Amino acid sequence: MEIVRIFETPNQGLFSIKYEKNQTDEFDRLFDSWQDVEYLEKFFNNNKNDLTSGFFGSISIEDAVMQTINDAKELQKQLLEIKDSNELHPIFLNSYFKPLDNLRYKPDDLERYKAYGVINKSWIRLYAIRVPNDFFVVTGGTIKLTRAMRERTHTQTELDRLNSCRDFLRSQGIFDEDGLKD
Repeated sequence: MEIVRIFETPNQGLFSIKYEKNQTDEFDRLFDSWQDVEYLEKFFNNNKNDLTSGFFGSISIEDAVMQTINDAKELQKQLLEIKDSNELHPIFLNSYFKPLDNLRYKPDDLERYKAYGVINKSWIRLYAIRVPNDFFVVTGGTIKLTRAMRERTHTQTELDRLNSCRDFLRSQGIFDEDGLKD
């Protein structure tokens, strides 16, 4: 695993994991995939039952593809605009990333987080580890069409990646922004 810097400001930063087998880091890989019509058509065809189960209403695969592309473009744009925000109009990563678990019993040094797409009822998810104070390392992401991550293989894989990346950061002694920058 390698940590790739997406951007950094004095008080926050967005980083991404690059897995050894991949050509690019997860942030770029995900946004490329979420704007690839062929990839999306295949994904929604493979997960048609979840797509049409009722939570997202009655939506065709073609509409789901277009919705995903538009949502991904807007989320990526908004996240990258953070690096250009200023003191008069600050934008913070923690307004996008929320704790993965809705119930937390105690704060953790490397907490698991998720970011949603920007449209109402978005199924896009970015998963990240928060390195205190507001530095996030993207570990992966997916299109989540079910309530729980454990319900499908592709979402369970992302949960496993979150845990694996948190273990990797700990093993490298990365517990704060200084460790992340080294």
